[in-house]
Amino acid sequence: MLKKIVYTIYIQMLAGCLMIYIADKLFAMNGISVYVGINPVTTVFSGIFGIPGVIAAFIISAILK
Repeated sequence: MLKKIVYTIYIQMLAGCLMIYIADKLFAMNGISVYVGINPVTTVFSGIFGIPGVIAAFIISAILK
């Protein structure tokens, strides 16, 4: 049971990093100045919360700019 949860969080962390990378590149190509770096905080945040976590990271980044 615990092993399945750890694997799920790990997969979500990898997918979240990939989504952050792709979104950063797409925003940069379109001239939008919102950037969320891939670091331990954003990786764990996206691993725990999934896609809504990635979206929240971009919203927080946009608000704090």
